[in-house]
Amino acid sequence: MRRAILFALALVAGLGLSTPGFASAKGKKVALLATGATHPFIAAVTKAFLEKANSAGLEVTTFNTPFDAALQSQQVDDAIARKFDLIAIIPAAEQAIVPALTRAKQAKMPVIIINSPPKEGADDLYISFVGEDHVELGRIAARGVIEALKAGNRDTAKVALITGSLAEGVGPRRVAGFREVMKNHPKFEIVATEDAKWDTAASERIAGQLFARFAPRGGLDVIWGMADNQAVAAIRAAEAANIPLGTDKGKLIVVGSNCLKQGIEMIKAGKMYSTGIQIPTRTGARAAELAVEFFEGKTLPKQNLLPVELVTKDNLAKWEQPCSY
Repeated sequence: MRRAILFALALVAGLGLSTPGFASAKGKKVALLATGATHPFIAAVTKAFLEKANSAGLEVTTFNTPFDAALQSQQVDDAIARKFDLIAIIPAAEQAIVPALTRAKQAKMPVIIINSPPKEGADDLYISFVGEDHVELGRIAARGVIEALKAGNRDTAKVALITGSLAEGVGPRRVAGFREVMKNHPKFEIVATEDAKWDTAASERIAGQLFARFAPRGGLDVIWGMADNQAVAAIRAAEAANIPLGTDKGKLIVVGSNCLKQGIEMIKAGKMYSTGIQIPTRTGARAAELAVEFFEGKTLPKQNLLPVELVTKDNLAKWEQPCSY
């Protein structure tokens, strides 16, 4: 029996099917590369990752970039040169990150992708992805828009999008999902798509510019802020311009995503119609768990898609606490 076991182990090794060879995560060095460190979502992802990783004995070094793809590429090279055991990364750009991920693979550096997927066709450059289905989050936002317009008995609408970074993997996928649903309602017209790179101040400024641009055409009917901080920024701009909020005709409908606490508060106040489930604490914690599982020699699922749901006043009680991180 002992000889049979040894023979089987030797055969597995000879076929190149062995695990990484780690028995424990304790003491393993992980580089966490994050974007937009001041954004509440990214800050919460980072915090949750660190808490879970530290409790498992991982040694984590954090790198940040303000959506600077060139800087993040350098950070990947730095992580390779410093011989980290694993890179966990929130890519700043879906296309620009591919060469850096290719270099990591050539260096046999395992990579876990968090939240923001690289371009399609790059699956072989990382061991696992954790996050939401961002196309579905876009669809969810569009369903919220349609519900709100129908609640206000509106037959036509001018809809504007204030998005997160459109160079990143999240933004374009959400826009695609949003458009997919809206194309079935041609009288609800998407009249503007503006990239605010997830920034609150930029979103408020852009919203004010949109209100001025469309005022001669009777104003906008809907704004989708791709993250709740952006939706709340649009609400502030609307209030500054004396534009009423709500679903009734003549009022501005605002929908969000990411379910930040401030978005939840705006739904409770009746100033925002809906948001979508994207909880950074679960994303960060799950990413750290995947790193631990890798070091323990477990096979990781390629895609770890977290459940999403539309949030309105009707189911707010279910999500208020998880979204108020």
